[in-house]
Amino acid sequence: MHSSSASIRTILPLAFVTGVSMAAMDLYLPAVPALQTGLGISVPLAQATVAVYLAGLAGAQLLWGELLNRLGPRRCMEVGLVLLALTSLGCALAPNIETLLVLRLLQGVAAAAATIVAPSVVRATLADVDVVRGIAAISMVEAIVPAAGPIIGALLLQVVDWRGTFWVLMALALLVLPWVVKIAPRRLPGLDMAHHASYLGIARNPRFLRLALSHALCIGALLTFLASSPQLLQHALGLGSEAFALQQVLGVSAFMLGATQSGRLAARLGHARVVWVGSAVQVVACALALVASLAWGPLPYAAVVAYWVCFCGALAIRGPATFGDALALPPAQMGRATAMLILALLAAGALGTQVVAPFMGRADSAAPLFAGVLLMLVASAALVWRYPAAQPAKA
Repeated sequence: MHSSSASIRTILPLAFVTGVSMAAMDLYLPAVPALQTGLGISVPLAQATVAVYLAGLAGAQLLWGELLNRLGPRRCMEVGLVLLALTSLGCALAPNIETLLVLRLLQGVAAAAATIVAPSVVRATLADVDVVRGIAAISMVEAIVPAAGPIIGALLLQVVDWRGTFWVLMALALLVLPWVVKIAPRRLPGLDMAHHASYLGIARNPRFLRLALSHALCIGALLTFLASSPQLLQHALGLGSEAFALQQVLGVSAFMLGATQSGRLAARLGHARVVWVGSAVQVVACALALVASLAWGPLPYAAVVAYWVCFCGALAIRGPATFGDALALPPAQMGRATAMLILALLAAGALGTQVVAPFMGRADSAAPLFAGVLLMLVASAALVWRYPAAQPAKA
């Protein structure tokens, strides 16, 4: 068992490196228009620098899932952060858009290391009582960076051009590198390569499958609503980017408040109960929003924000417990299991967003959006209504 101080020494560096990896997306976003002007390129080409980064991030999940056992967490972090620093340097010096696109793809590959290594190390090295707190801490960083990153990125552009954003990213990667390498284990504790660790074998574990699908559908619902909100606010309510920004700030605040309590509630009530409570709040809030939008048309902005605050707060309560329990596997399986889970949630978000997209340009877009999100939330809740029996976290 690790002490609380040991838990903090493990969690903080992993949370910071996750934040740095995410900053390669969120810190960069405000620089896209400046990049377009600076290189004299079209809007689609400028937007492609975002798309290829996301493609690299998603595509590299399976790569890092494989490398975690072969290289170990420490070496994976070393390689990922060094590659992130080098690609940031390359982006800062890129002479043309073609070079920049290749480097942004590789930057996404580098950033993916943290998404696999951080939760796996938390799950494998911390005592069960600290796992939910660890996942919650990393989740808080994952909530803060998308909210604060664009603001900081916009401020940076007041003093540097778009290339300066990449110089900052390089400096951040090099800054956290020694800290993370110091705490990351060379091998996951208890790693036994004799365990059957194939993707198919992991997928045949009914407990992992139910918890992973439930979490993926929940995050898919979040990504669907998040990606559709700007269109909803504009076409249904006639509001602009300021309304979306305020919605995000309030949602992130609710998530952070819930995340600070998730570990305590999980210890007091048990993982099953906190997941049930969080799922119930999300389903009820979304159902009320759907009924209201069907009965009275577009919801007032305050009602949309109230739904989002309830959703984010409930996610912070249920999410860390579900994620941590899904990874309660033999260490040999953790990297691949994490890769499968993250790919599933990205796929759920992409699919949900595309399903509701045809409705989002209309004034009555609220009902289709809430209906799509509600279907995902009901399916997520159904998967954990009979909560899977606990298994040993370590083999």
